Amino acid sequence: MSLGLHETRVRRQRRVRWTIAKWTITLGAILAAGVFAYRTGTGLAEREVVVLNRELTSLSDKVAALQKQNTELRATEILLNQRRGEADARYKRDVPAGRMAAILGQLQAKLDKGVKLARLEFLVASADNPRECDVEPATKRFLVQTPLYSGANDAVSFAGGTITVTAQGESAVSGDGQVEAWYDPAKPVTAYFTAVGGKVSDKTGLLPLHTSVVHEGHEYRFSVLAAGTRGFAQVTGDRCNYP
Repeated sequence: MSLGLHETRVRRQRRVRWTIAKWTITLGAILAAGVFAYRTGTGLAEREVVVLNRELTSLSDKVAALQKQNTELRATEILLNQRRGEADARYKRDVPAGRMAAILGQLQAKLDKGVKLARLEFLVASADNPRECDVEPATKRFLVQTPLYSGANDAVSFAGGTITVTAQGESAVSGDGQVEAWYDPAKPVTAYFTAVGGKVSDKTGLLPLHTSVVHEGHEYRFSVLAAGTRGFAQVTGDRCNYP
């Protein structure tokens, strides 16, 4: 009786140990498979990351190359546009059009008929619009302003009072070094021509001075020179048609 119970107990313990062993082996196999799968997946992921990084680097290089190419193309386009604009400007400047083209055609026709080029050059150089000016220019004199003098008789007017002429000069110096009130005609003088409305033209230099002022459809030509009286200058104004 006791022997049978002992054998039963032994067989039962063997079955338990075998069951535990099977589960242990099974769990170990599952664990090993999991570790293998993890390591395999990790390796695949790392290789995929490496491949993706390479592809990303390649794409970045291609983008940089395309950007450089685009920049070069834009620079080329800008240069070509600039050259085209310069070519258009040269064409407009060098190739006559309209009436100028017709005139050049007439000149070429004259040359074809045997007229010498020198003759045509002379005629072109001699051509000028006839000027219509007043029969007698007006001459007036005035005192030139200096650092020591400005006041009476220092201005004259032309064109019916619409152009006023004044001048400023450097003070003369006497033989003993004293500064005088009148100007020194041997030094530069600035003449001012002020039109009604405030428009001012000026001319600076040694006397005589020559200049012109366009006012109300006429050209007024002025000549300023030293007068015979100390401190004075005289100005001659001539009115001509314009243009």
